[in-house]
Amino acid sequence: MRARTAIAALLAAAVALPLTGCFGLPSPSDIADQAEDVASQAQELADTLSGVEWGKVSRLVVRDAQTGEVVRELTDQDTIEGTFDPLSDENGLAAEPDAGAEYAFELWQPETQKAGQDASDLDEVKVLEVTTYEGSPVVGLEVSPIGLRLYLTSQAAADSLRALAG
Repeated sequence: MRARTAIAALLAAAVALPLTGCFGLPSPSDIADQAEDVASQAQELADTLSGVEWGKVSRLVVRDAQTGEVVRELTDQDTIEGTFDPLSDENGLAAEPDAGAEYAFELWQPETQKAGQDASDLDEVKVLEVTTYEGSPVVGLEVSPIGLRLYLTSQAAADSLRALAG
């Protein structure tokens, strides 16, 4: 009797899996694709953060996210790198928080000099923007050159950034 029940359950599952899209449920391949997308985004973020040449960062601009007003501007490389250090230990992706944006931290560095380009013609490029949210341990990261935006849960990073802002 148990064998019949087990076989019936397996048969029902085998029939139902291809029909998951019919019931508005994600198919296993959709779930796998979403997992691959998240993993890819996390890898891109890790590559970007590890690729930030802290010695090339020319300045960090701290803005009030609501008004856009500059709260603080820093050029001390050690302070800038130390502020972002807690992010290097984080890899837990999060959803965008419901709380309002609090501060935006913009990392700027000189653009890469191209062949034939004079050093005096180099502009600054915003390479990373990190946003804190009111009362939230979630920080948003936007890799400006490629438009990638992710959210991480990191109380240490959020606290470090807030301390720098105020």
